[in-house]
Amino acid sequence: MTKDFSSIYIHIPFCEQKCFFCSFVVCVARNHRINDYLDSLNLEMKNYPKKKIKTLYVGGGTPSLLDSEQLKKFFSIVRKNFLIQKECEITFEVNPDSIDFKKAELLRSLGVNRISVGAQTFSNKYLNFLGRTHCSKDIRNAVFILRKAGFLNINLDFMYGFPGQTAKELTRDLKEITDMKSEHLSLYTLTIDPHSKFYKTKMLLPRNDTMAKFYVLVVEFLEKKGFRQYEISNFALNKKQSKHNCVYWRGGNYVGFGIGAHSHLDGKRYWNISKLYDYIVRMQENKSPIEEKEKLGVQSRLMESLLFGLRMNEGVKIGVLEKEFGRKISFQKKEMIKDFIDDGFFELKRGVLQVTMKGRLVLDELSARLI
Repeated sequence: MTKDFSSIYIHIPFCEQKCFFCSFVVCVARNHRINDYLDSLNLEMKNYPKKKIKTLYVGGGTPSLLDSEQLKKFFSIVRKNFLIQKECEITFEVNPDSIDFKKAELLRSLGVNRISVGAQTFSNKYLNFLGRTHCSKDIRNAVFILRKAGFLNINLDFMYGFPGQTAKELTRDLKEITDMKSEHLSLYTLTIDPHSKFYKTKMLLPRNDTMAKFYVLVVEFLEKKGFRQYEISNFALNKKQSKHNCVYWRGGNYVGFGIGAHSHLDGKRYWNISKLYDYIVRMQENKSPIEEKEKLGVQSRLMESLLFGLRMNEGVKIGVLEKEFGRKISFQKKEMIKDFIDDGFFELKRGVLQVTMKGRLVLDELSARLI
């Protein structure tokens, strides 16, 4: 019997458009395909009977494309299969142009208490570049609708680091973002998948030194506006940190459902197949949707927890971590960490290892050397 886990993530892949900046091709589907997918999710969830969950995250493509009856069916499936705790954080992703007041009210009535809006940017120029169907006006309208429906916890997803983007443009975007007064912000740099349209055109992103300056600009601007950074890319007002994010970065247990969804249970990782048709067929034939599995050794889990924890502003208590896994960080790794401290990338205070701003700018590289 599978142990209880803290979080579940459910992938709803349907979307009205193709995303040009990544290789994942989302599905343009109508009601029959969506309903088949919901039935398949139900079959997959039955493998985890009545597990208790503290956070639920519904994302993927655009789950807000589901109509009223499909949304009711979806949440009925979830509640039938899981024991949702009283204080459960239930996050639902929406695109700015796929939410109206009626749907927002319905989501509230179904128990959703946190909304993540895929805003990306307030620049219509860059929204067009991304191939998005919404404009900056739609973002403002979406936030207004959500507030009117009673949502008190809203996240805005944003990107920066577009080709040719200037510091002035980024500052303007940050002002627009903070003017929305959302409780949470997730800001990510644009990355290009090797199989995407943009990669094939050999599009050039800003240089590393430019991106470093942009990152410092983002952090300092948001701090002045009262946002507390708690993870490399996540910022919150009024202690509204995402519980789901914290489970992930603290190495907690979570289970993903749907195509391409990843799961982690006590060092065991597995992920589902990524093709919609194959996923539905497997579930209908009572077969596992899992594509691959891996089991991490104790030392690997220890180092992964260390590296994930270093993404959090709170840092990592080395002694506590070693006690939890019953294993010491190797002498070689500790020497490397000491070098990073001497070079100003890390700092160690009262047994807590944290990354400095200098270290945050190159954390991926530092992590690669420690892994």
